[in-house]
Amino acid sequence: MSATAIPPLLHITTNTPEPGVVVVDVRGEVDASSVPDLATALEKVWAAAPGRVVVDLSRVTFLGTAGLSALLDARERAEADDFVLRLVGGSRCVDRAVEVAGLAPHLPLSPDLGHALRG
Repeated sequence: MSATAIPPLLHITTNTPEPGVVVVDVRGEVDASSVPDLATALEKVWAAAPGRVVVDLSRVTFLGTAGLSALLDARERAEADDFVLRLVGGSRCVDRAVEVAGLAPHLPLSPDLGHALRG
């Protein structure tokens, strides 16, 4: 039997739609096994010292407690480093996880990328 490679459950890309703004596009499952990848991607973004970071979670298919914790850490980091962090919801699992955990006041979600970029 040959070993079959398991595709990654999380895909993260970044782009800069305008100077000082970085969009982090997160797709797939954000759980304990994939949070280190998200944290690494965000650390690279923080190092660039942008004025605004938008984390697009609209294509996330699972958001576990480790993912919620990572997003809270990102919010704290943004506040400490004095830059704007916007989170894009729109995925039922993301919206529901934030709501059920009672984190809506701490992790406000924009309904889509356009709103987050304008806000």
